[in-house]
Order: sequence, then C-alpha cells, then structure tokens
Amino acid sequence: MRSTRIFPLALLAALGAGSTFTAGASEPSAGVTGQMAAQTCAGCHGTQGYIENSAYVPLAGMDKERFITTMEMFADGSRPSTLMGPLARAFSDEEIEAMADYFAALPKERPAKGFVSEE
Repeated sequence: MRSTRIFPLALLAALGAGSTFTAGASEPSAGVTGQMAAQTCAGCHGTQGYIENSAYVPLAGMDKERFITTMEMFADGSRPSTLMGPLARAFSDEEIEAMADYFAALPKERPAKGFVSEE
C-alpha cells in the first residue's frame, strides 16, 4: 500500500467536495464515490470517460484490473508520464478501485443523449 497523502484541496474545492482523499482508509473518504473521484479524469479523458478523436485513452468500459494496474504503474513510475504519475500517486488504493468500478460499469460506447449514471 502506498503512503498516506492528501489530494490537492484546490481540486476538491472545484469539485464541491467537503472531504479530503487519504490513503490507508478502509473505504474511500466519507461521501467520495468513484463517480466523484473520476471527475478529475474528465479534462483529458472526457466526461464519464467518453472521448472521441483524441490521443487520450477512453476510460468508459475499461476493465477494472487494467485500470488499477495502469494507475499503479503510473504511481510507481514503471509507466512514465509527466501528468499521470503525480495524479496516480495522489489517490489511495481504495479511491483508485472506486474509480475502476465506476469506469468498468459504464458501457464502452457512449449511450444515447441524456444518459445519467445511476451511481
């Protein structure tokens, strides 16, 4: 398990969350869901993990284990990235798992207009 770290407060304020992300908890911080944590991915990977015509990987429908392994590789530096390394290290294992569950539950193809996640 990675060491304890706190997610940048400015990003939490931007998301409207009132709690911090910390590693080592038995579950994601109070009130934090995979969907909430996944919003940090939207700028590059698209809203709800759907992105078209981009060099970035779409996350919607990604296999849970692939998501977790990729985030672990970014965090430990075995998959170099200027942006993703610091981001991956900022999340706890539980938060990464919650995001993996969220993205895995989404269909790979963007649903018809008006789709709303049930989470």
